[in-house]
Amino acid sequence: MKMKKFLCLIVAFCLISCAVAFANDDDCVGFLTRLKTTPEEFFMLMKRAWATNGWAIVGDHADSKAKFYDSLMLMQMALNSGEIDEMILPDFVAEYLVKVNKSYSPCCISNSGPMYLCFGFLKENRKFADRWNDALIAMISDYTLAGLSQKYIKNFPEDTSYDYIYGINRDKQKYKDAIKFERFDGAPTVRVAVTGDLPPVDFVAENGMAAGYSTAVLAEIGKRLKVNIQLVQVNAGARTAALVSGRVDAVFWYEVNKSLDSQPDVHEDIILSEPYLSWDTFIHVKFAED
Repeated sequence: MKMKKFLCLIVAFCLISCAVAFANDDDCVGFLTRLKTTPEEFFMLMKRAWATNGWAIVGDHADSKAKFYDSLMLMQMALNSGEIDEMILPDFVAEYLVKVNKSYSPCCISNSGPMYLCFGFLKENRKFADRWNDALIAMISDYTLAGLSQKYIKNFPEDTSYDYIYGINRDKQKYKDAIKFERFDGAPTVRVAVTGDLPPVDFVAENGMAAGYSTAVLAEIGKRLKVNIQLVQVNAGARTAALVSGRVDAVFWYEVNKSLDSQPDVHEDIILSEPYLSWDTFIHVKFAED
């Protein structure tokens, strides 16, 4: 598995550099915004999880500060400007960023215990949420979800250009492997928030078009439910607001740690689907000035 090979290659480097990374009182780390907690509270939760599950967190990081960012782009800008020293990201996001941006380097690995990504719906839309969840469970049972994960996460290409992602054949000027949403005449339209802040899972290409795993999963759910899917791009910090305001009907990304009594990413008016992705490792990414 590519992810395991990637992790093995950086472990030795991480163990050495992590102690340095957390030794300075001025160190500051960045997270994507969680919706029901402060950066300090969330960082404390993470450090407790690392103390229980993680083997790669070493050195004194008690005085490190944490900041939230409402989009991955804003957090990358903060890293590049020196506002923060590290971005702490799910392993699949960190692996993607290091793959496509040669100025980034992994500097630490931390094990949080099992984490899950789920769709979010308003509680008042429970009947529709149940139908959506049934389709998702069926995709898990018949291995459709596993196949999409293999194609769009594990085998995600380094070339993230429009031509590659959307499969344009320049000679014939037609799409040869694009992700397409089937359209159903007279069917309802389901507006789904996609942030683009968790590539290659929640991924928006440079031209602004959604691609990758999330789009493929949504296309399959739309086909099974015979509904029309409309993507609405929002940033990480606006997910709940978009749902509560009625701007969207579903959100593709709420983070859950089942060992916690309270979920720092889930508003009390939100109900969740079954997980569509799980992981247990965070990778700390720094800006390599060299």
